[in-house]
Amino acid sequence: MRNFGRIVALPLLAALPTLAVAQHIAAASESTITVTGGGIPGETYHLPQMYGDWFVTGTDASAHLTMRTLPGAHQAQMTIAWDGKALTQTIDAAKNADVSGKYSFFLNLNSLGAYGQLAELRGSDLITVTITKMDNLALEGAFSGSLTGTAPLRITGTIKLHRDAPANKPTGTFGNCDPVIHDKLAGAEWRSPSECEVKFDAYVRKGLTAVLQPVIGYLTAHGWGVTTQVEVQPLTSIPRHTEAKPFQLNEQQMHQSGAFYVSLGLDKNSPIYRQYDQPVQVAMQNFAATLKSMDPAEMTAAQERLHEATKAEEEHTTCTISIAINQAGVGISSFKGGHTVTPLPHGGFAVSAPYVQAPTGGDMGAAQRVTYVFLGPFTPPAPSGPGTLDENITVKGTLSLAPAKLLSVQNIRIRIQTGAEMAQQVINLIDWSALQQLMAGK
Repeated sequence: MRNFGRIVALPLLAALPTLAVAQHIAAASESTITVTGGGIPGETYHLPQMYGDWFVTGTDASAHLTMRTLPGAHQAQMTIAWDGKALTQTIDAAKNADVSGKYSFFLNLNSLGAYGQLAELRGSDLITVTITKMDNLALEGAFSGSLTGTAPLRITGTIKLHRDAPANKPTGTFGNCDPVIHDKLAGAEWRSPSECEVKFDAYVRKGLTAVLQPVIGYLTAHGWGVTTQVEVQPLTSIPRHTEAKPFQLNEQQMHQSGAFYVSLGLDKNSPIYRQYDQPVQVAMQNFAATLKSMDPAEMTAAQERLHEATKAEEEHTTCTISIAINQAGVGISSFKGGHTVTPLPHGGFAVSAPYVQAPTGGDMGAAQRVTYVFLGPFTPPAPSGPGTLDENITVKGTLSLAPAKLLSVQNIRIRIQTGAEMAQQVINLIDWSALQQLMAGK
């Protein structure tokens, strides 16, 4: 994942193959666990410290809890998680290994001898949880079963948690939906989205698919093929501390400086591709010839010609389009000046620069011409002359933090990495009515 929100670190007793971080919530715990086996005749640990969260709705429930002892001679830390409204929950080794994190059980004993071991579910080990009370203020129940540490262990225990107020946080609203965050990822770096965030994300992605469909349809009918494309899936996680900010597309799917993207390439057997590939082949042969001469000036000139031919081929035979929403600003690093700023007939403006640094970084060797389209409250930069050197272009955006605007498309940035003529063709093919509907929230 990328650009994670900051959360509170939990000081672990020892390395655990489970949550490395956890969020602390204000809840009183009278929970206990009793451990027998592996040299332990029967030790009951009181677990007054609790980290994590739980929730209950009319249709769903989830708990992700880490509980531990106070400092003392024998210390223990227990992690338990389950998902769903069933009053009896079972956790086995297969569920414990599931990367979704919906179910888990780990026990870390931190002392000497038999009282110092890490236990988890292995083989036929099974934990059964019986829930007697679960609402947003209280969680009570009992658990029992087997674990494996340095030897097989039998455990029994109780869960008794209470808090004065639920830990619910609202997001923005989007029509008829639940804006409250019901977090199934408590302790993870990202959180669960609210129902409204899931609904809005799907709405935006459907709209952006419509925006680019005429472009994809036209190019694929004229010798182009889709090489990579965003996989549209339901939103399942989102960075923490974003609920009070204008919604941005999930950054787990970032590609080419955008979270919604498509890349296309021209058929290598097409006449246009061969037209631009021939100068590349010639430039490669000339560069190879200069290596034999060992003349530094000739080698530098040949290398520059090869770079220009390769760049021209890339610009005329590939096209990558990415779209982002609700940007506070966009910085563009170009290795050579000469960017242009052009008003667009459908609204907004375009910024085109000839040597934009690649999203992954690097020097001018990887730079390409990129055209940006800005819609909404962006401030256009001043154009530059063709003779200027390196430049950093800044396009500032203005966003509203009003609750009613958090789940809305306030602005749109489209990044088109291709030649100037192809970029203009893409702009002409874009479904501008779909863009305007997104901005209007329809």
